[in-house]
Amino acid sequence: MVIWPVSSLRVAAKTQERLYEILARDGSTQKMLGQMQTRAELYDLIGLADYEALDASIVRTVLPKLSEVG
Repeated sequence: MVIWPVSSLRVAAKTQERLYEILARDGSTQKMLGQMQTRAELYDLIGLADYEALDASIVRTVLPKLSEVG
């Protein structure tokens, strides 16, 4: 497998440029929705649920219990 990381970055940059042009012109990103990932797709890709679970476990292990404070 061969990876071209700069090519994917350039594609993303061009798409961002188009998004901001449309936003500036129309005041909305509505016309780009068909080219965007859904939030569910994005959250699944980055494993957001796993990070949220990790965050919750850190809060439980780092913060003292209220009965231990003052």
